Amino acid sequence: MNVWKFIQRLCLIAIILLVAGIVASFFLPLAKRQRTMRARADELRHDIQREAEYLRVLKMKQQKLQEDPRFVEKIARESLGYAKPGETVFKFANEDEP
Repeated sequence: MNVWKFIQRLCLIAIILLVAGIVASFFLPLAKRQRTMRARADELRHDIQREAEYLRVLKMKQQKLQEDPRFVEKIARESLGYAKPGETVFKFANEDEP
């Protein structure tokens, strides 16, 4: 009788381990997918913050372009190479550039 109880307990433990293994095999891929999605969400959140900062800078630049004539002059001189009438613009060739 004692051997029979041992066999029953052993079978019960085996069944519990089998069910736990089946349940784990269903949930492990879901847990991995969730970790992947959380990492992607963090990346996207970081991208959104970076783009929001870039948008803030662009809006500030737009406001300066609309309100500050000295800023417009600075941009025209640096980016476009413009000069005032009577000024001479010197361009130096960099040694790095061919």
